[in-house]
Amino acid sequence: MFGLLDENNVLIQKQPNEQEGFVSIPSDAVCGQVLENGNFFNPPASPPSIEQQRRESMQAGVEFEGVMCSAFKDDQFGLSSIRPYVDQGMSFDFEFVNGGILNINPSNVSAFEAVWLPFRLAHTKVNFQP
Repeated sequence: MFGLLDENNVLIQKQPNEQEGFVSIPSDAVCGQVLENGNFFNPPASPPSIEQQRRESMQAGVEFEGVMCSAFKDDQFGLSSIRPYVDQGMSFDFEFVNGGILNINPSNVSAFEAVWLPFRLAHTKVNFQP
């Protein structure tokens, strides 16, 4: 088996016949693997992007009263829509995007907002200007 390597020793093409620029490789080598010291191995996984880390953190959420409360736009919209009713004395079992369910009521809504809003703002792409 023969393979073509790029400038970083990554196998980019594999074929059964010899050709100029191709090197002999083991038959179990796979495109995308890296050749180092005569052996092919899978390259290390790329670290998650900043955006992916942000979304994962928003999905995990922040804990309040033992419930993990995600921080997506849909969570924000839902919470904003029930807030006037909570102010009038009603309570809601609110389901967050991540599946967490929290009873939000007049006695805990302020404490919840004190925890959740800073977490949400920390994950929001906003440039604050003084």
